[in-house]
Amino acid sequence: MLGIFLNAQKGKVGIKTTNPTETLDVNGTSYTNSLFLRNPGEPSMTGGHFLATSENSLQIYDPNLESSGLFNYIKLSLTGVSASGITDYDTKIDANNFLVVVHNYSFKLNDGTTNVALDYGDNGINDNRQGSPDVMAFKSNGTWHIKAGFTSSRLIALTSANPPRTYNNFTVDLYLMAYKRLITKQNISDSTVDLGGTDGSTQTISKPSGF
Repeated sequence: MLGIFLNAQKGKVGIKTTNPTETLDVNGTSYTNSLFLRNPGEPSMTGGHFLATSENSLQIYDPNLESSGLFNYIKLSLTGVSASGITDYDTKIDANNFLVVVHNYSFKLNDGTTNVALDYGDNGINDNRQGSPDVMAFKSNGTWHIKAGFTSSRLIALTSANPPRTYNNFTVDLYLMAYKRLITKQNISDSTVDLGGTDGSTQTISKPSGF
């Protein structure tokens, strides 16, 4: 009558199922005021991660009690940057607990003006060439690091001098998002696809695991 089925031999209880597969198998929606776990954050059946605390219970995320939020917006301004840009800046953000993404950036002079251009080399000649943007966050020794520059190019300040070259006087603004690892299920492997000289319209990659 109540839709509860017991299997004494297997030690399993099913609600709205006659063949429970776990100790408690609920075929439907459950509602509870509190749920306590024996080993929070370490489920053995699905391999996921619970939003759990050391109090052995699933709890609502409270930003007033946590050291950081689930989604953290960070503006990082680095001044006195050399012409080669930023090669390896350690943010000290824990790579095991956060995922850091650079979603925007800008290159300016330290006085805030945007009279910045690129020079391909150090020969003092305007080569009319420039490298590709190379701005990214990467993991190293357990923390997130930043690089921001242009391949095979140097930053120059557009001045009245001839040639117009001024170094070591730049500001790089980086706009970052730091996501807490508990909202992600797994790390997805890097994908590399050779388009074979085509525009990619007929190419595809295998769907990553978990999507």
